[in-house]
Amino acid sequence: MSNITFRFIASLVVMLSVMTMRGQVTAQQESQDSMLNVVAFFCKNDTMDYRYEHIKAKITGNDTVITQQYLSDLRFVVRDSTSEGYEIECIPMGSKMDFGSDSLMTKIMQAMYEKMGDIHTVFTVDEYGELQHIKNWKEIKDYSRNMVKHICDSLYSTVPALNEIMPRTRLEMMCSMPFVSEKTYMENDDELQLLFSNFGNAFTMGRREMDTQSEIGSPAHMEFVIGYGPSSEEYGYEGDYFISSVTTTTIPKEDIKTYANSAVGLLMSDKVMDNVAQEIDKMEVTDAEIKVGEEYVYFYNGWPCEMNYYKTANVMNIKNIEIKNITWTSRTWHIYDFDTDGDTGKNM
Repeated sequence: MSNITFRFIASLVVMLSVMTMRGQVTAQQESQDSMLNVVAFFCKNDTMDYRYEHIKAKITGNDTVITQQYLSDLRFVVRDSTSEGYEIECIPMGSKMDFGSDSLMTKIMQAMYEKMGDIHTVFTVDEYGELQHIKNWKEIKDYSRNMVKHICDSLYSTVPALNEIMPRTRLEMMCSMPFVSEKTYMENDDELQLLFSNFGNAFTMGRREMDTQSEIGSPAHMEFVIGYGPSSEEYGYEGDYFISSVTTTTIPKEDIKTYANSAVGLLMSDKVMDNVAQEIDKMEVTDAEIKVGEEYVYFYNGWPCEMNYYKTANVMNIKNIEIKNITWTSRTWHIYDFDTDGDTGKNM
């Protein structure tokens, strides 16, 4: 294998390492009078349909290339409502995956998501709306592990030489990590996190800025805007509210190489590991800036309206972009009775 190939792999590992770093920080809750509490006031048989989109792209100079695009339609139905919380079912309604020029991965992943369409996720949240448990976790875990095996079977049978660079056992282990436990699965499910991660939390109203450290220990600057207002002129309500933030994190170049070398140790075969690590050490890497923007818009009753997440990372003169968006497309609500926790069955 040539040095050019090792250099390409090293560059790819560096960019992936930066994009997978957690640049955002957790919003601090403060004891102040002017607070916004994210609380679920759902009712049995409430039904929300959403469209989820996940895009990854690269910008080099004036050229923009979309490297991955995933679309899915989801339906959330409240199956039960008690004083202790809610039981909700997530029903996949269709999906589409596109890896751009990589037609092989597009076919493999599309087949996988079509199979996953058969799996409904049944989960519980507490009285505030905070995620608690996946009720059919064993079914999802078994199916997900079979799904990873199916992907690896297809990938390594089509490209046998890949095993020399990235041993199948290591890739399979990495792909299976989100399914090692119920808690890990909930933390890595993009749709559930976008829709339910803020429930049970309180946020300081208004606009503010703060300098802090990100979850990986790098210096970060945060800007928050939090308040009330109709989510839209046509479909919104006065009691709707929003939480938005932008976090800018600077990753020192020394840390970038450290993370990249760690990734090499986890994924690459012993045969190529040293060569790739040497190329990483020789690379001229500058500090990287990661910017993470988050906007969460809720209806007055707590149902998510539109959730936006974007992440940009400038690495080696290439801007990597990741965008996640989930937006409601249809809703059927029942009236929340604050006295009896019941509902009247009236549709919205």
